[in-house]
Amino acid sequence: MDETSTPAKSPTNWVAFGIIIVFLIAVALLAGYFLLGNKEEKAPTTPPPSTTLTDQAEVKISKAGFSPEVIKLKKGTSLTWTNTDTKVHQPASDPHPTHDKLAELGDGEALAKGDSFSFTFEKAGSFTYHDHMNPLKFQGTVIVE
Repeated sequence: MDETSTPAKSPTNWVAFGIIIVFLIAVALLAGYFLLGNKEEKAPTTPPPSTTLTDQAEVKISKAGFSPEVIKLKKGTSLTWTNTDTKVHQPASDPHPTHDKLAELGDGEALAKGDSFSFTFEKAGSFTYHDHMNPLKFQGTVIVE
Protein backbone atom coordinates (compact mmCIF):
# COMPACT_ATOMS: atom_id res chain seq x y z
CA MET A 1 0.00 0.00 0.00
CA ASP A 2 1.28 3.42 -0.94
CA GLU A 3 1.59 5.96 1.91
CA THR A 4 0.47 8.82 -0.34
CA SER A 5 -2.95 7.32 -1.06
CA THR A 6 -5.91 8.78 0.86
CA PRO A 7 -7.95 6.55 3.09
CA ALA A 8 -11.48 5.65 1.94
CA LYS A 9 -14.24 7.86 3.37
CA SER A 10 -16.37 6.18 5.97
CA PRO A 11 -20.08 5.75 5.12
CA THR A 12 -20.83 6.50 8.78
CA ASN A 13 -20.32 10.24 8.16
CA TRP A 14 -23.02 10.28 5.46
CA VAL A 15 -25.48 8.36 7.65
CA ALA A 16 -24.95 10.79 10.53
CA PHE A 17 -25.37 13.74 8.15
CA GLY A 18 -28.63 12.26 6.82
CA ILE A 19 -30.00 11.70 10.32
CA ILE A 20 -29.24 15.30 11.27
CA ILE A 21 -31.00 16.61 8.14
CA VAL A 22 -34.10 14.46 8.81
CA PHE A 23 -34.17 15.66 12.44
CA LEU A 24 -33.95 19.33 11.39
CA ILE A 25 -36.78 18.90 8.87
CA ALA A 26 -38.97 17.20 11.51
CA VAL A 27 -38.32 20.03 14.00
CA ALA A 28 -39.18 22.64 11.34
CA LEU A 29 -42.44 20.86 10.46
CA LEU A 30 -43.48 20.56 14.10
CA ALA A 31 -42.67 24.21 14.77
CA GLY A 32 -44.74 25.24 11.74
CA TYR A 33 -47.68 23.14 12.89
CA PHE A 34 -47.73 24.62 16.38
CA LEU A 35 -47.16 28.18 15.22
CA LEU A 36 -49.49 28.20 12.22
CA GLY A 37 -51.76 25.16 12.49
CA ASN A 38 -53.68 26.10 15.65
CA LYS A 39 -54.84 29.55 14.53
CA GLU A 40 -58.19 28.23 13.25
CA GLU A 41 -59.24 27.12 16.73
CA LYS A 42 -59.08 30.63 18.21
CA ALA A 43 -62.50 32.25 18.22
CA PRO A 44 -62.76 36.02 18.13
CA THR A 45 -63.37 37.51 21.56
CA THR A 46 -65.36 40.49 20.29
CA PRO A 47 -67.49 40.77 17.19
CA PRO A 48 -66.38 43.14 14.46
CA PRO A 49 -67.93 46.62 14.60
CA SER A 50 -69.46 46.36 11.11
CA THR A 51 -72.66 44.65 12.28
CA THR A 52 -76.05 46.32 11.84
CA LEU A 53 -79.31 46.02 13.76
CA THR A 54 -82.10 44.45 11.71
CA ASP A 55 -85.75 43.35 12.07
CA GLN A 56 -85.44 40.53 9.56
CA ALA A 57 -82.45 38.27 9.64
CA GLU A 58 -80.98 35.65 7.39
CA VAL A 59 -77.63 33.89 7.42
CA LYS A 60 -76.49 32.11 4.28
CA ILE A 61 -74.34 29.01 4.65
CA SER A 62 -71.83 28.41 1.86
CA LYS A 63 -68.61 26.47 1.51
CA ALA A 64 -66.86 29.61 2.85
CA GLY A 65 -68.90 29.63 6.09
CA PHE A 66 -71.72 31.70 7.61
CA SER A 67 -72.53 35.04 5.97
CA PRO A 68 -72.70 37.28 7.85
CA GLU A 69 -70.58 35.76 10.63
CA VAL A 70 -71.84 38.33 13.13
CA ILE A 71 -75.38 39.70 13.11
CA LYS A 72 -77.29 42.04 15.46
CA LEU A 73 -80.99 41.47 16.07
CA LYS A 74 -83.78 43.05 18.04
CA LYS A 75 -85.20 40.80 20.75
CA GLY A 76 -88.02 38.69 19.28
CA THR A 77 -86.50 38.55 15.78
CA SER A 78 -86.42 35.26 13.94
CA LEU A 79 -83.12 34.32 12.33
CA THR A 80 -83.20 32.00 9.32
CA TRP A 81 -80.16 29.97 8.25
CA THR A 82 -80.28 28.91 4.59
CA ASN A 83 -77.85 26.37 3.16
CA THR A 84 -76.55 27.38 -0.28
CA ASP A 85 -73.73 24.81 -0.20
CA THR A 86 -73.86 21.33 -1.73
CA LYS A 87 -72.78 19.81 1.62
CA VAL A 88 -75.09 19.32 4.62
CA HIS A 89 -74.70 21.86 7.45
CA GLN A 90 -76.25 22.02 10.92
CA PRO A 91 -76.34 25.29 12.90
CA ALA A 92 -75.83 24.53 16.60
CA SER A 93 -75.37 26.48 19.81
CA ASP A 94 -71.90 26.60 21.35
CA PRO A 95 -70.03 24.89 22.88
CA HIS A 96 -69.43 21.89 20.69
CA PRO A 97 -70.52 19.10 21.19
CA THR A 98 -72.93 19.82 24.09
CA HIS A 99 -74.68 22.79 22.41
CA ASP A 100 -76.01 24.03 25.75
CA LYS A 101 -74.98 27.72 25.78
CA LEU A 102 -78.36 28.49 24.21
CA ALA A 103 -80.22 25.29 25.04
CA GLU A 104 -83.34 26.36 23.11
CA LEU A 105 -81.34 26.44 19.87
CA GLY A 106 -79.53 23.23 20.74
CA ASP A 107 -78.53 21.30 17.64
CA GLY A 108 -80.71 23.09 15.11
CA GLU A 109 -81.62 21.07 12.06
CA ALA A 110 -79.42 19.37 9.48
CA LEU A 111 -79.82 21.35 6.26
CA ALA A 112 -79.30 19.98 2.77
CA LYS A 113 -78.77 22.39 -0.13
CA GLY A 114 -81.70 24.83 -0.31
CA ASP A 115 -83.07 23.94 3.16
CA SER A 116 -83.67 26.57 5.85
CA PHE A 117 -83.98 26.58 9.64
CA SER A 118 -85.39 29.44 11.72
CA PHE A 119 -85.00 30.32 15.39
CA THR A 120 -86.52 33.25 17.28
CA PHE A 121 -84.21 34.98 19.77
CA GLU A 122 -86.35 35.94 22.77
CA LYS A 123 -83.64 37.05 25.20
CA ALA A 124 -80.91 39.67 24.93
CA GLY A 125 -77.25 38.69 24.88
CA SER A 126 -74.42 37.54 22.68
CA PHE A 127 -74.79 33.99 21.42
CA THR A 128 -72.11 32.07 19.57
CA TYR A 129 -72.90 29.14 17.34
CA HIS A 130 -71.17 26.81 14.88
CA ASP A 131 -71.86 24.20 12.23
CA HIS A 132 -72.11 20.87 14.04
CA MET A 133 -70.73 19.17 10.92
CA ASN A 134 -67.60 21.40 10.84
CA PRO A 135 -67.32 23.23 14.20
CA LEU A 136 -63.80 24.64 13.80
CA LYS A 137 -64.30 26.26 10.39
CA PHE A 138 -67.91 27.44 10.54
CA GLN A 139 -68.58 29.83 13.45
CA GLY A 140 -70.92 32.75 14.00
CA THR A 141 -72.28 35.17 16.58
CA VAL A 142 -75.77 36.58 17.13
CA ILE A 143 -76.05 39.74 19.22
CA VAL A 144 -79.56 40.34 20.52
CA GLU A 145 -80.49 43.78 21.90
